Amino acid sequence: MIMISYLVSLIQGNNPGTTYSNLDSGEFRELINNKTKGSLLDVRTRPEFAVGHIDGAGQLNFYSFDFRKKLLLLPRDKPVYLYCNTGYRSRIAARFLSKNGYSKVYNLEKGIMDWELHDMPVIAEAGAKPDTRDKMEADEFNALVSGDQPVLIDFYAPWCAPCRTMMPMIEKLTKDYDGMVRIVKINADASKTLVKKLQIGGVPYFVIYQKGEILYKHQGVIDEQAIRRELKKYSGAGSE
Repeated sequence: MIMISYLVSLIQGNNPGTTYSNLDSGEFRELINNKTKGSLLDVRTRPEFAVGHIDGAGQLNFYSFDFRKKLLLLPRDKPVYLYCNTGYRSRIAARFLSKNGYSKVYNLEKGIMDWELHDMPVIAEAGAKPDTRDKMEADEFNALVSGDQPVLIDFYAPWCAPCRTMMPMIEKLTKDYDGMVRIVKINADASKTLVKKLQIGGVPYFVIYQKGEILYKHQGVIDEQAIRRELKKYSGAGSE
């Protein structure tokens, strides 16, 4: 509850009139590689940063309680380049900086997931231990989605706030559709090879498969009733 209140305070503190620039991976790379000196900042957690970050980036944990205080120590007269895993945390940070007088703020819109999807380089620290929770390889995935039973897959990342918000919903759906639809969570951070093969550029990402075919897909937050409507189409469940 404390963390949720903190995130709400960050969002509500933003003036709708403030501005910053969202960039795709190519634009972001071009800007940070030019001769204009600025602050390149990864706002993910230390473990996320360790397993793969953009060369030259500093690291500041979005979830730390002194995040805003430290963010405002950045030079105001220099560009600030921000990124996280999917663009969610860095977007909030960009708004906050813009509100507080920073005029040259640039956000990697779809995060380092999209950066890696486009084969742009990252650096891993020696001894970094990749997350292996809910990891899935391509051959496992192919076997999973090729059966007769519909499969709903929830691609998530451990540090993705929208993903965490929807986890209770996914757990509830797993129970309600037991025996009708198989529901599987896949950690995008731990399954980078699979994510790249499927060209998934952000999480949360939901997809329903049957016999190897995609029946439905949705990227981003979705409400429970919307996803239930889709599940009913393919599960054989009657109206509730």
